[in-house]
Amino acid sequence: MSLAPVYVFSSDDPFLKNERSKAVIAKARQELPQAEFMLFTSSDLTSGSVANLARLENELIDPGLFGGDRIIKIYLNDLNSVAIQVLQLLAMRSRPGVVTIVEIGRINSTIAKTPAATSLKDDFGKKQSIDSKAKIVIANLKFIGGQIEVMYPPEGEKFSMWIRNHARDKFGLAVQDDALEFLTLSCEGNLVAVDQFFELVKITTQTNVVTLQLASDYISGNSRYTGFEFAEAAVLAGKNSVRALNILSSLTQTSSLSQVLPLVIGNFDRLLYAISLLKGHRELLTGRVNYKDKMMFFKPLRISALSTMDAATFAAKNMPQDFYDYLVKELALASKAYQAFNNDEALMHLQNMAVSTCNSNVRNLRAL
Repeated sequence: MSLAPVYVFSSDDPFLKNERSKAVIAKARQELPQAEFMLFTSSDLTSGSVANLARLENELIDPGLFGGDRIIKIYLNDLNSVAIQVLQLLAMRSRPGVVTIVEIGRINSTIAKTPAATSLKDDFGKKQSIDSKAKIVIANLKFIGGQIEVMYPPEGEKFSMWIRNHARDKFGLAVQDDALEFLTLSCEGNLVAVDQFFELVKITTQTNVVTLQLASDYISGNSRYTGFEFAEAAVLAGKNSVRALNILSSLTQTSSLSQVLPLVIGNFDRLLYAISLLKGHRELLTGRVNYKDKMMFFKPLRISALSTMDAATFAAKNMPQDFYDYLVKELALASKAYQAFNNDEALMHLQNMAVSTCNSNVRNLRAL
């Protein structure tokens, strides 16, 4: 399968877009092994409210002295005026050796189904509305061989089917019928929760079959590894710094960094968010709520293990604000490094977070 010059993945669900992006990027790395990976966000492409596309355009038109293969990933929030200009630039300036993947919020299906143009249209004429311009851009992208995919999160029976197919196709796991029913009800349409559950099964067990007991143990937080242990140890401070490092070391010895990093980063992000919410919840911080109310508070955050709830509550009561801000900043750096395929750098930032719990000097380190 030859690569398209531009892929536009549109959905309200970030997980669906990211999964498709990863598949295309993996294929692109096979066909363009020397390609440089580049990442652009909406903020990188704007100056105030005006599009600033000079850097992106330069990468599209300049092959450089030593070859110009590029794999470019672009995050766009919505189909607004800036997004229209970005997509039009891709249609007009894409060249051989460059593959661009765009993740964007949901595009109206009528716009997405616009047929390919018979020739490139380099201006919008008297068209003024975003939708009218969008149809021209989509037609241009399809003219150069671009692919537009609008994806919708599966619901009801389709969600159950998605769980079974995802387990088989990505993880090589078979899901028994009663386990499938349990996961469908427990995860309530949350694709990330399902994916992380299967990731945990692969990391921590040798089984290829997901039973009801296994699913129940993991989802309820009774398994030996819930996915939050590193985050828990890091926010509890003190001697837990060594425990956090040991957890990271153990995970990286048994699984690849590409498997471990998204799980650890994602769960740490959820724990930090829970801590921020707890700071304004006096009843939970003082322990004057019953178990049911506590569970209801953490359920939207997809936190079910009591140890994780207790760690979040402890941190909300005792963690200094400057330490919290440091963890947020360092986790963002780890996430950015992972997105750019710098797994070793991402791991380093996680290690910094672990060590900083007992040595505040780490927070003042600067990159070389």
